[in-house]
Amino acid sequence: MKNPVKSRLEAKKYRLQRRSKHILHELFRTALLLGVISIVGAIMIFGYNFTVSSPYFQIKEVIVRGCKELTEKEILSYAAIKPSQNLLAINLGTIARRIESNPWVKEVSIGREFPNRLIIDLQERTAVALVKRDNGFNLLDLDGVAFKKLEKNDEVDIPVLNGCYSDNNDSALFTKSLELLRYLSASKEFPTIGNIAEIHGHEVFGLSLFTDSGLCIRLGFDSYENKLKRLNTVMADLERRNMKLGFMVIDLNDPAKIAVQKKNVLSPAIPIGSKKGLRT
Repeated sequence: MKNPVKSRLEAKKYRLQRRSKHILHELFRTALLLGVISIVGAIMIFGYNFTVSSPYFQIKEVIVRGCKELTEKEILSYAAIKPSQNLLAINLGTIARRIESNPWVKEVSIGREFPNRLIIDLQERTAVALVKRDNGFNLLDLDGVAFKKLEKNDEVDIPVLNGCYSDNNDSALFTKSLELLRYLSASKEFPTIGNIAEIHGHEVFGLSLFTDSGLCIRLGFDSYENKLKRLNTVMADLERRNMKLGFMVIDLNDPAKIAVQKKNVLSPAIPIGSKKGLRT
């Protein structure tokens, strides 16, 4: 008959042997997995370094689309893309932020076109008016954003917006003026935005246009498109009567009762860099 103590020792020894084999097996699997991961990682790093340094992916052409006010050369200067830079290594977000630092740029989209071309798509702001702000004139876009201070090299042919602009831009009169500016910027009939020297806003009488020739057109608060379409008929009638259109007031506030009268209108004072002016 076996010694009970000896039997227990043999059983314990057997269990330790089994556990040791299991631990060694797990250690081998772990070491093998780590080895595979290391090899794959090394291959990936080598592949990445090879790819980002490969001349096959070096930028050979940059296409800039959407330039109107800005030139392709100016955009490339802001993008600051280095010669022979790798297409995969560049940070598109950083380039976009550099380009968007130009006040004329509203939005920019940048994409890669493999193997060696970069595409830059711009959406520029459209200046539709000049507004007095911070002791100077600023360019205003169709969204009502005063995005840039007027400088000597900004040759714009847009009206001055007077009497309805404020920094918070939440007034009903300012909203109406933007509505009118959107119509004028798209219109092909007189008056176009290029004919207007000033748009004047008044809380009681609404909006009035002053043309380069001194013609004043009173529009009131609404239905600007319909009112200005009636203007063509009035202008044709005045021409038949050989009446000079300068320094004249045409009141279209009530389209059913259009009033025309002669009136002295002071000449505009032209802001620097603009072909338009503000009445003094």
